[in-house]
Amino acid sequence: MSEEQLQEQVRKPFLSAQDFALKSMRTWNELLMTSADMAFDVVLKNWNYNRSLRSAADQAVEDALRTQHQLNNEMMQVWQGYTSDVQEIVGWAVDDGR
Repeated sequence: MSEEQLQEQVRKPFLSAQDFALKSMRTWNELLMTSADMAFDVVLKNWNYNRSLRSAADQAVEDALRTQHQLNNEMMQVWQGYTSDVQEIVGWAVDDGR
């Protein structure tokens, strides 16, 4: 066996291992990039979902406060009408008692 054939025979497994290592690195790089893209996509979707949820919660609180304010105003009007009626009745009772 000549020296060139010997070198070629020794080189073949190294070339094969090098090719395998390069293909493996490319595969891992693609997997890493895909995973990173998916992770950023999930973070962005969660951010948008949370922002939407927060907006809906803010709207619900605003609606509840508006409804409570309206209810308080209506109850105050009812109370004023009630006290006015009581004052009238007391006025009649005092006038009748004189």
